[in-house]
Parts: sequence; structure tokens; C-alpha cells
Amino acid sequence: MKNLIILTLLSIPIGILIGVINTIFGVVLIKISHIRELYPNFFIPFLGIVGVIIVYFYDKFGGKASKGMSLIFEVSQGKEKTIPLRLIPFVILSTWLTHLFGGSAGREGVAVQVGATFSKWIGDKIKINDISNILVICGMGAGFAGLFQTPIAATIFALEVLTIGYINYNALLPTFIASFIASKTSHFLGLEKFSFNLNASLTLDFTTVLKLIILGIIFGLVGLSFSICLKYSKIFFKKLIKNQFLRIFLVSILLSSVFLLLHNGRYSGLGTNLINDSFFNKEIFLYDWLLKLYQ
Repeated sequence: MKNLIILTLLSIPIGILIGVINTIFGVVLIKISHIRELYPNFFIPFLGIVGVIIVYFYDKFGGKASKGMSLIFEVSQGKEKTIPLRLIPFVILSTWLTHLFGGSAGREGVAVQVGATFSKWIGDKIKINDISNILVICGMGAGFAGLFQTPIAATIFALEVLTIGYINYNALLPTFIASFIASKTSHFLGLEKFSFNLNASLTLDFTTVLKLIILGIIFGLVGLSFSICLKYSKIFFKKLIKNQFLRIFLVSILLSSVFLLLHNGRYSGLGTNLINDSFFNKEIFLYDWLLKLYQ
């Protein structure tokens, strides 16, 4: 009970500070995306050069931070003990540069890494058994919620993602508080959140439920195919091109060429342009999801 009280109290400043960090990250990322969308031909051709610069700095100064999300999992599993604070500026700056020059990289992983790193650093300062790992979960939830302003989804995600089939219930309350506060903090500071008012009514009859089940299966298979492709494409290109600098340069050149040839940067960046077009009845091609998936 004493540890739970301490965790709950710590979750408040953790939520605020992670909310602030992810607000800065999110606001700059949105502005960067708008700039690239205005001038795709100016930025996207230089993705290869920027990729080499990012890899160089990670290789030269990143240390353990170069592991990224893998390091978060290793710490939670006891394989590593610390997460260097430099992971935060490294992952934020590299993501900004990637998006500015047309790379199609996710932002949720960045938010989660930022939250986990910061909360782990706080946990290491407090000499109480098992509190550090619980704070990592709190930080992951706060990072997710701070960026997307979805505290309930963030809490569930943070509790489930580290260990499949096991939930640390001691982390439930502090993670929800940290997530809720991070969400409110980023909203208060003006981080833009995509929203759309649905006016249509939904009747949960047998046909609708069946469609939702089928869609759920399809979405699961698409997500699985993305994970598999991501895993084996890394292995393939590492074997094909041994030098990491040459590898990132050539693959980035290939990607930037494809980005420009296929609708002039339509599949670059976050992909929120496609989400926006879907809701507002703009042109969506049958193959959009497939090209976005593999880029």
C-alpha cells in the first residue's frame, strides 16, 4: 500500500512532464509535416543524406540508445538495467528529420520511448524494490496518452505491451493517472488532435456485428503482415548490404524515388493525410493502404 501511494503521487508530475515533452514533439512534428507537404520536391530527394547523418550520430554518440524500443523491452525483462536519457533527444530529433525529408515513420513508438525513458530515470532515483519497472509502464502510458490524448487506450496498451498474457495490476492506477494527466496537459498546451463528428447511427444487429468481426480479422492480418515484413526486411537488407551507412543511403534513395513517383509524396510522413481524406470524402485509391503498408 505504501508503494502504491508513492507510485500514485509520482504519476502526477510524471504525467505533467511527459505531457509537456510530447506536446513539443507533436507540435513540431505537425508543423514539419505541413512544410514537407508544401515543398515535397525540395525535401524528399535528400532523405538518403539525412538517413546517413542520423545513423552516424546514433553510431557515434547513441550507445545503448540506438536500440530504441528494444532497449525498453530489455529493461522491463531485466536484461538491461538503465535507459540513457540521451535516448529522448536522439529519438525525437531523428523522427523530426525523418518526417521533414519524407520518411514514413511512426510517432507512437517515439512517444512511448520518451515516456519510458523519463519515468525509468525517475524510478532509478528512488530506492524502492520493483517501483522502477512499474514507473516504466506509467511512462509508456503517459507518452502514448500525451501524444494521442487517449488515456484509457494508453493505459491498456502500457499494461499489455511489455508482457503478453500478464498484467501488472499494481501499475493500473498510477498508469491511468499518469496517462490522464499527460493527455490533459498536452490538450491544455494546444497539441492538435484529429477528430471527426460521426452523425450516422449504428445498429448492432447480426449483420453489423458479423461485418465488424470480419473487419477485425482483416485488420489483424494486415497488422501481422506489417510486423512480419518489418522484421524480415531488416534481416534481408542487413544481409544484402553489410555497410550500415551505404544500406541506409541506398534504401532511402529507393524510398524517396518511390515517394515522389507515386502521387508526389502522398505516402510520406504520418499518413494522417489519408485518414483525413477518408473521413472527408476525398479521393482514396484502392491501393492506398497497400502502398502505405509497404513504405
